[in-house]
Amino acid sequence: MSREMPRRAAWVVAAAAAVVGALLSLASPEAGLAVLGLGLAALTVAAFLSFQVLIQHVVGLQGGQRPGAGPGQQRVIAAVRQGEKSLGQRITALGKQLDAQPYLNAELVRRYGDLVPTDQPMPTLGANWAATAPTILFIIDRVLGDPERETILECGSGASTVWAAAAFRKRGHGHVYSIDHDPEFAEVTRRNLRTHGLQDWATVIDAPLTQVDVPGRDPMPWYDVAGLPADLPGVDLLFVDGPPRPTGPQARYPAFPVLRHLLAPGALVVLDDTNRRDERDIAKSWQREPGMSFHQQVGRSTALRYTP
Repeated sequence: MSREMPRRAAWVVAAAAAVVGALLSLASPEAGLAVLGLGLAALTVAAFLSFQVLIQHVVGLQGGQRPGAGPGQQRVIAAVRQGEKSLGQRITALGKQLDAQPYLNAELVRRYGDLVPTDQPMPTLGANWAATAPTILFIIDRVLGDPERETILECGSGASTVWAAAAFRKRGHGHVYSIDHDPEFAEVTRRNLRTHGLQDWATVIDAPLTQVDVPGRDPMPWYDVAGLPADLPGVDLLFVDGPPRPTGPQARYPAFPVLRHLLAPGALVVLDDTNRRDERDIAKSWQREPGMSFHQQVGRSTALRYTP
C-alpha cells in the first residue's frame, strides 16, 4: 500500500500535464514541450510503480522470495525482478535524456539561426519517424566540422535531409542523396527543400521496395537503388533511417552490405532507432563485419566507422 498514493499521484500528474501541455503548445511550443516532458516523466514513474505493484501481486509478498516456493515459481520471481531492474535502468536513461533536453533545444535554436536565413520553420524532429535532435546535431557537426566530408547518403528522407542540406549550404559545398520508397513522403521532403531554397544541395530519389540479394542472408525487401547516380562520389556518411519496421524483421540490415562499396574510407554509418531490439541486433551484426567498428552512441542512434 506504501506505493499506492504516489502511483495514483503520478498518473494524475501525467494526465494533467498531457492536457495542459497540449493546450499550452498552441501559444508557446517551448513551454508546451517542457510540460509534456514533465508528463512523460510522470507517466514513466507511474508505470514503474504499477509494475512494482504487479510484482507484489505475482510474488505474493512485499519483498524477498516466498517461503517454500518451488523451482518454477522461483524462476517466475527471478524473471519478474529482472524485468523490474531493466525498467528501472530505462527510467534512469529517460531521466538523463530529459536533463539534456533544454541544452538540445538551445543548440537547435542556435543552429537554426546559423543555417536558416528565413523565418520558415524546419521539419519537426522526433515525430512521424523523424530523427531526433541529438542525431540531427551530430550530422550537422560532422558536416560543418569536416570540410573533407562531401557526400551524405540517406536511407529514408525527411528532416535529416533538410538539416544536412542546410549545413552543406552554410559550408559552401557538398550534397545529400536520399532514397525513399514512399513517393508521397519523398515529395514532402522535396517541398521542404524548395521552401528553404535547398533543392541544389539535396536530391531525393524514389526507390521502391523490391527483393534484394543480401550477402549471407535470404533475399529481403529493401530499396531499389537503380536511381542512384552512376558517378556518386564516395559516401562519407551513411544515415540509415529506413525502411520502416513493418517492412519485415531487421528491415534495415541490407544497408551496409548492399552499400558498402559506395563508402569512402573512414565513412560514418549512423543507424537510427537503436533503442529498438531489431536495430540493436543490426548494429551488432554490422560490427562483426571486417573494417566496421563502434564510434559512439548518439541519442537513440548508433554511429559506426567503416575503415576497410
